[in-house]
Amino acid sequence: MNDTVTAYIRTYAPLVSGTIIGLAAQAGLDISAGEEHLVGLLIVIAGAAYYALARLIGRRYPKIEAIMLGSGKKPVYVAER
Repeated sequence: MNDTVTAYIRTYAPLVSGTIIGLAAQAGLDISAGEEHLVGLLIVIAGAAYYALARLIGRRYPKIEAIMLGSGKKPVYVAER
């Protein structure tokens, strides 16, 4: 798998997980009509927290990080000249 595909997988796995977690949390919250923007904020925070947790766990358990982020390979970026 090339680095571009790896980067996409490791980017979108937390976004999808954050969306699922955020929407699940929203289902249990009473959000009025004027506060829908909070759902988007909740999703962003959940995704960022999911990624941070995956990286933190990965320091000790790299296989769990690989499962959470969809790939154990970290992309390497080379500057073009």
